[in-house]
Amino acid sequence: YDVIRAFAARNSLRRHPGSVRTASIAGVAPPDDRGPFGMAKSAQRALDGLIAECEADAACHAAFPKFRDEVAAVLQRTEKEPVVVPVIDGETGKPVDVRLTRSGVAQTLRYSLYRPLAAAILPLSIHQAAQGDWKHLAETAAHFASGRDFGTLADGYYLSLTCSEDVPFIREDEIPAAVQGTFLGDFRIRKQQAACKAWPVPPVDRHFLDPVASDVPVLLTSGERDPGTPPANAERAARTLKNSLHAVVPDGGHVYNGIQGASDCVDRLMVQLVETGTVKGLDTSCLARTKRPDFVLKREADVELSPDQLARLAGTYKDPESGYELRIEV
Repeated sequence: YDVIRAFAARNSLRRHPGSVRTASIAGVAPPDDRGPFGMAKSAQRALDGLIAECEADAACHAAFPKFRDEVAAVLQRTEKEPVVVPVIDGETGKPVDVRLTRSGVAQTLRYSLYRPLAAAILPLSIHQAAQGDWKHLAETAAHFASGRDFGTLADGYYLSLTCSEDVPFIREDEIPAAVQGTFLGDFRIRKQQAACKAWPVPPVDRHFLDPVASDVPVLLTSGERDPGTPPANAERAARTLKNSLHAVVPDGGHVYNGIQGASDCVDRLMVQLVETGTVKGLDTSCLARTKRPDFVLKREADVELSPDQLARLAGTYKDPESGYELRIEV
């Protein structure tokens, strides 16, 4: 069979090598990754890459010439004292107050870096916050905090995995170096340690952290600026996956939404691997033809619509390619 999920793939390759024909792993998490341990460095790397991209983009650099300094200023401001921002809840339509702490801003930065479309708005959101307009940053924080963006995750399953495979193997003496010089600090590690105290599962055997060795054809795909499973993870895994190919999506995050041609390119590579049964000859040239979303340089003013205008938008819309439906109600 052919497997695609990172956990399933690595365990199948280790335990049932004779049953695996090919494997495609999108967002590589080697057994020794230890979950939250490397998140601070990976998120910092992703942010540094976004800042460098903005500096190299003439329009973005002209609009936000002090992007890096403004990130530091916003973090410093919320560390001194939380900023309370009134926003409208996107689901209920009711006003709510969002209390932006430094950790809340850091988490909002990290989550935004997962998605190229969200990352393209970060320079504007940070610039507005640095100028005293916190609305968009607060709306983004509230969206991520609501959990709506991660509604398909099984939290219990996630904790059962990470509290047995990752957190028990994080040594206290390693943490300072792992988070030094990062905007996230040890926040994610400490929160997950606390969660695991309330989710008692036994740790796996330490041998579980050993690299997976295999000569099965494996396609490894990474986003160039993935703050969760960076390309370095796949490079490390490839050392013992001797028959592997690593494809990196330029400007990609943990997902590729907003990058023209990225998903189609990766999907084609996976199909080619299944059809041919080998990574040799896979055509990765489509990766060079992808295009990241443009940076958002300004935010249009909110527009208030009349009941008649709103009624015209109501209805059910279906995407013929994916089959997804969107229902709009007034």
